[in-house]
Amino acid sequence: MKPKVLIVGKANVGKSTLFNRIIGEKKSIVHDLPGVTRDFVYGETEWDGVSFTVIDTCGIFENAQSYIEEKQKSLIFQSRKEAALILFVVDGRNGLTSEDFYIADNLKRYSNKVILVANKAENYDKFEIEVKPELYSLGFGDIIPVSAEHNRNITELLDEIVNFLVKHELTSFIEDAEQTSEEIIKVAIVGRPNVGKSSLFNSIIGIERALVSEIPGTTRDSIDYEVEIEGQKFSFIDTAGLRKKSTVSYGSIEMFSISRSIRAIERSDVVVLVVDALEGITRQDKSIIGLAEDRGKASVIVFNKWDLVKNKQQKKEEFLSSIDKEFFFVNYSPIVFTSAAKKWGIDELIASIEEANRSRNKRIQTSLLNAALERYIMASPPPIKKGKRIKFYYAAQVGIRPPVFVFYTNLPNDVPKYYQQGLRNMIRNYVDPFIGSPIFLKFKESKPSRKKSDIKGKIQSSKK
Repeated sequence: MKPKVLIVGKANVGKSTLFNRIIGEKKSIVHDLPGVTRDFVYGETEWDGVSFTVIDTCGIFENAQSYIEEKQKSLIFQSRKEAALILFVVDGRNGLTSEDFYIADNLKRYSNKVILVANKAENYDKFEIEVKPELYSLGFGDIIPVSAEHNRNITELLDEIVNFLVKHELTSFIEDAEQTSEEIIKVAIVGRPNVGKSSLFNSIIGIERALVSEIPGTTRDSIDYEVEIEGQKFSFIDTAGLRKKSTVSYGSIEMFSISRSIRAIERSDVVVLVVDALEGITRQDKSIIGLAEDRGKASVIVFNKWDLVKNKQQKKEEFLSSIDKEFFFVNYSPIVFTSAAKKWGIDELIASIEEANRSRNKRIQTSLLNAALERYIMASPPPIKKGKRIKFYYAAQVGIRPPVFVFYTNLPNDVPKYYQQGLRNMIRNYVDPFIGSPIFLKFKESKPSRKKSDIKGKIQSSKK
C-alpha cells in the first residue's frame, strides 16, 4: 500500500492548488453536485522513483457551523494516525489566525510527521521578514515556503516529502506499486437511486464460486467487500444513489452520502454505471459517468432490470445506437445487459470489468505509436495556426492508470480540440482500442533533432 500524505489547514490557504501541483494535474474538486469540495480527494504521484498517495481535505474551522463541517473536521483528525506524513498548510502572505493555532494544537501529538508549509509566499522577502518568524510559534520547526499558484519551490517540497518517506522506510516504489495494482481490482458501483445498484452488488458477491470477506473501507464510513472470482480478487464498493443537486438539501445527511459516493469513484480502478433499462439514459447518468471519465477511471455501462424489458432485441439495438449520441465521451466503455434479480449477465459484467482494468494498466510500444502517428498525419495533416503548420515530431506513452500519451510538437498550446480527438481515435483504431479506459493526451514543445526527424519529414512531404 502506498504511503498517504495528508494535506490539512484552514480554509482558503491554497490546499487544493498545492494538491494539484503535487500530483501534476488539475484534479478539480468542484462539480455540480453539492459538497464535493468538502470531501477528501485522492491523487497518486511519484517523485524521484517514490510513489505515494496525496489526500486533499476541506478547510478546518475552529467553530464548525454545520453538521458537515463538524463531521469532516472529525474525519480529518481521525486520519492523522494512518497518514505517513502531514502537510500543515498556512498562509505565507498574511500570517496566522486563531484557527491555525487550533489546528496546530490538534497536530502536536503527531508533530514528528508534520511538515509546515507556508503557501502564497511568492513575495519571499516579505515572507522572511514579516511572516516566517511568527510561524515558529506553532512549534513545528523549519518551514518550507511555496507558491502553489506560481509553481515556486514545489520541487523542494517534493524532495522533503520523499526524504521523509525514505528515512522512515515508508516508501512505495513504482515497480512495486504496479505489481500490486493488478492483484485487487477496486470497483465502484454507481448510479441514480433505485436503479438496482445494491441488488447487483449482492448478486456479484453472492456468486457461489466466490470467496467473500468483509473488510473496512479506507474511508471508515463505508464498507468494501473483497471478492475472489476464479482467482481474481475484486474490492466492490456499493454507493448511495447520486441525485441532481436541486433535489438534495445542502448540509443534509443525504448530501454527505453523495460525497461518499464521489469519494468511492476517486479511489476505484473501474466504475460500473448502472442505468435503469426501463427508464433509459438520463442527464444524471451522463453527469455520473462524466465524473469517472474526468478522474481517469475505467468504466463499464450496465443496463439493469433487463428481465422487465419487453421487445428485448429492439430495445438493445436502440440502446447500442444511442451510445454514440448520449455517451459519446465514453463510447469506449463495454455495454452489459443485466438482471440483478435473476442474475443475468453477471459473468459478462465481471469479464468486462477485468478487460477495462487491463486497458487502464496497458502500455504500448513507442514504435507502434509513432508508426500510427506517421500514417495519421499523412492522411490528416495538422492544421495551420498563427501562420504556421502544426508539426508533430514524435509521441510516447508516459503513464498508466489511465494511459497518458505525450505528443511533442512545435505549437503545444494550439492543437485544436477536434485534432486532439482525432489523435485519440488514431490510438484506439490503429494501436489498441483500450476498451473501457479513457486516454489522456499532453502536448509539449520540442524542436526536431536528427534522431526525431522521420515524422517531421513525413509531415513536410504530405504538405507538398
